[in-house]
Amino acid sequence: MSLFGKVETDVEIKASAEKFHEVFSCRPHHISNVCPAKVQGVALHEGEWGNEGAVVCWDYVHGKGT
Repeated sequence: MSLFGKVETDVEIKASAEKFHEVFSCRPHHISNVCPAKVQGVALHEGEWGNEGAVVCWDYVHGKGT
């Protein structure tokens, strides 16, 4: 089952904007290390990490976790 939409949250980070952009755009699989309470993992389905058109699947908690 696939869902398409927009999910937003606020997460305080201790990094420069440049460093965050690098991690989010080139190494999104590291996001689960940054905020494990919100994002449990990111899987690459097509393409290569950091390349335009890559298809990724985000595993995250929406709302309160159990």
